[in-house]
Amino acid sequence: MSVLLLASLLLAFSPNYRWNVHKGESPYGSDFLQDWTGANMLVSGHANQLFDAASFDAWQHDPQRIGFTWNADQFYPTVYPPPYYLLLCPLGLLDYRLAVVVWLGILLIALCAAIMIVERLREGKGASRGSRWYWPAMLLFPPVLLSLAMGQKGTLWLLVFAVTWGLMQRQRPLTAGLVFGLLSVKPTLFFFLPLVMLYHRQWRFVWGAGMSWIGLWGVAAAVLPGHVWGEFLEVARGAGNYHQNAGYQLNWSCNLLSLTAGLEKIWLPAWANYLLLGLLASYVVSLACFANRWVQQERFDLRQGRHLGGAIVATCLLSPHFYVYDLVVLLLPIRLLWATHRTQAVLLLLLSWVGVLASQLFQAALGLPLMPLVLLGSLYCLSTVTVHAVVRSGDCDSSTHTNVLHGILPGHAG
Repeated sequence: MSVLLLASLLLAFSPNYRWNVHKGESPYGSDFLQDWTGANMLVSGHANQLFDAASFDAWQHDPQRIGFTWNADQFYPTVYPPPYYLLLCPLGLLDYRLAVVVWLGILLIALCAAIMIVERLREGKGASRGSRWYWPAMLLFPPVLLSLAMGQKGTLWLLVFAVTWGLMQRQRPLTAGLVFGLLSVKPTLFFFLPLVMLYHRQWRFVWGAGMSWIGLWGVAAAVLPGHVWGEFLEVARGAGNYHQNAGYQLNWSCNLLSLTAGLEKIWLPAWANYLLLGLLASYVVSLACFANRWVQQERFDLRQGRHLGGAIVATCLLSPHFYVYDLVVLLLPIRLLWATHRTQAVLLLLLSWVGVLASQLFQAALGLPLMPLVLLGSLYCLSTVTVHAVVRSGDCDSSTHTNVLHGILPGHAG
């Protein structure tokens, strides 16, 4: 009911979903226009122009094709790999106005499916007090609202993570890897977890992710022109400089690159900027990959909220480009931590919530993005969790826990 209400409100009041033949600054459907344009070019037989900026610009400003006019000075470039646009070809066959509504429905269905998967697998596993209102309340989580209002894909990535986690709960790592491999269409969110699993010798997951990745990209390579891949590589090489593009909103950025770039603009020389970036990246990798062995002497387990959360937060920080609307994926580890690490779950939720809401003021005052600092604090919080005793077999998160922050922060740990 809450999801249906949210969908109705978006369609009725969101400027991005309000149809007008003269849309002004922002197009109908917002960022989805970029997705549909790429898919429509493929189904129209113009795959060779997919990464040609001039053709892509003209295509998404053609009123005969999209049904409206909007600011000709604005442009959404092709930024996703070719397999992504290939997967969207069914939507590319639809009229754009209808495709936007269908896309919003897909995003909401993905959110509902992720919720159902997580809650069904958690039945009988010590559901915590207050968990019944968790998901309805999370519909107001700023990254969720931003993702849905902009036609972004955060709920789809949440579903991929939820299915992956669910399959790991059922002791099916190969299938979990196959599902997670679908996320290779979003390389900035995909790259880190397989490396973590490889380091911890979870071979079946890595093998599954590799097969899925090779299969998906192999099909795309078989049906798309060869020169498209070279043009995509040129786009991918510039991912680390994405913050230099016109229209980039620094206050939405979540990665370390944007933080050090902001410091360099203010006072940090280039050599010190690279040194700081290397040190911060090493710190993030050490917490996400090694802390559970160095401190807790336990094996990395993707079923556990603290390990999954650490990998996701580290991915955000290490990614060459990561915006707040993709922080929807944090809802999964926070939900898993809710019953057994209440203090940490609440802290992570509050940090994310306040970080997003205060990011614009922080950036205006100091010229720096706030979210990378928030995520660094979140990662440290996750790394301090220790496990003393498992009280019930079969539920990797139903444990007796303590935390070094417990004496400082109010609340309880499950």
